[in-house]
Amino acid sequence: MGIFLSFLPWIIFWVISGNNNYQIGALAAMVMVIFLNIKNVKQGNVKILDLGTLIFFFILTGISFFSMAVWVDKYAAPLSNVAMFLIAVISLALRKPFTIQYAYEKVNPEFWNTPKFYTTNRTITVIWCITFAINAFLSYLYVRNPNIFFWGIIIIVLIGAIKFTVWYPDFVKAKSQQSRQVARD
Repeated sequence: MGIFLSFLPWIIFWVISGNNNYQIGALAAMVMVIFLNIKNVKQGNVKILDLGTLIFFFILTGISFFSMAVWVDKYAAPLSNVAMFLIAVISLALRKPFTIQYAYEKVNPEFWNTPKFYTTNRTITVIWCITFAINAFLSYLYVRNPNIFFWGIIIIVLIGAIKFTVWYPDFVKAKSQQSRQVARD
């Protein structure tokens, strides 16, 4: 399952909860992450991001239906960004950057155990950590002062992280090939 599908529950949550309905958004996201991972669970191949997503939406759904946590509705967007930040940071702390599991799907296995492969994924995951932290702060500011300006920056930051994620592996590969070429000359 590609990284876009792993982000799909978050997107569903943001769209639905944007209408002040985080209960339904959290439930829909939880159902979506379960649905998307049935095959992965059977194969014993659940990704860190998917597991963290499931845990977050399970807790959020429980809070939404079993408590009167009105503040959660108000702060659902910042909380979700903090949750993604924590998932990314935990993956780094475990020395298993969450992006590496998606890179396995695209990169030849002969490169999986190389320092460059790990470092590339660590760097991309750090960029996502920064992205989630910035967006948590901006979405908090939005809650305090609903201004479209904050959402515009959030979208720009996300697009930047996506573009970096696509560009950086190619950059590392090209730089490595260039270094090999120079060494041969």
